[in-house]
Amino acid sequence: MKSIKFKKINNFIIFGGGKLIVDICSILKVKKKSVFVLTSKPQSKEIISENLTLREYLMKNKIKYKILNNLNILHKNNFVNKHSLGVSNSCRWIFKKKDIKLFNNRLVNIHYSNLPFFRGAGGLSWNILTNNFNSGTTIHLINEKIDDGRYLLKKSFKFPQRIRTSLKDMQEFSIIYQKKVIKNFMKDLLNEKNFKLKEISNKNSFYWPKLNTRKNGWINWNWESKEIVDFINSFSEPYSGASTMLNNKVIRLKIAKKANSKIKFHPYQNGLIYKKIKNRIFIASKNGGIISDISHLKNIKNFLGKRLFTPNQKLQNALQG
Repeated sequence: MKSIKFKKINNFIIFGGGKLIVDICSILKVKKKSVFVLTSKPQSKEIISENLTLREYLMKNKIKYKILNNLNILHKNNFVNKHSLGVSNSCRWIFKKKDIKLFNNRLVNIHYSNLPFFRGAGGLSWNILTNNFNSGTTIHLINEKIDDGRYLLKKSFKFPQRIRTSLKDMQEFSIIYQKKVIKNFMKDLLNEKNFKLKEISNKNSFYWPKLNTRKNGWINWNWESKEIVDFINSFSEPYSGASTMLNNKVIRLKIAKKANSKIKFHPYQNGLIYKKIKNRIFIASKNGGIISDISHLKNIKNFLGKRLFTPNQKLQNALQG
């Protein structure tokens, strides 16, 4: 099969969650299509639109949904039929062979990067960590492998230089781009466009796992300054920040950059706060200083001369996924 056309689809089953699920549901609702959302409990509680959780949004807009632990519902009471199309959007489940077979080439995944690069669910944090500022959208037929199979659509873009240190700005830029792609894709799909199918190449393929800020986001002060800056920025807003210890208490740093300084620090000075200007602290590290924003830290006053330190056990646990 070199191409595919989705004919007479009137029953859409949406898997997952995330902010862009709003756009998918809105388009289908305007077209008076049947929509059923299957989501996980954690995703049902995420804020997605106008300070509404996914569950609240679905209830407000009278969209059918179920909060599930698994996908067994697919195999009950003819839940899926020949007029059904499954759309995976930030889905937490792995589809099994029996699930995929049930849809008969009518199960697609929307992956918010340009596959085969950045397979997995780590998001744009990995882009900052690897200094790779290319991204995009890939919509593909689902098979038993993760982020694999034949794709219907692939679009790419580059993040502007001015936002490459801000995870929040990158996410907002990406969402605006993805909205346009999804709108055009759904329009073509509903108009029964013929999509050419191409294989996702495994050449230069990379898979990066999902990151947990509280577990994985611990700063290693033995890294070089640029590596620490990228690490802090990759866990900054909208997340809670990269973690370390100050006076035996956990603090989280956000929004970092290299200090404009030619000072060379001894390894013993790594993590020491050598300057404070308003809501910014200057931290000694390998190959130069680091400036980090502390405006969110309300109950800490004495910074100068203090050492930021991360216990080895925290660093070891962070590497274990």
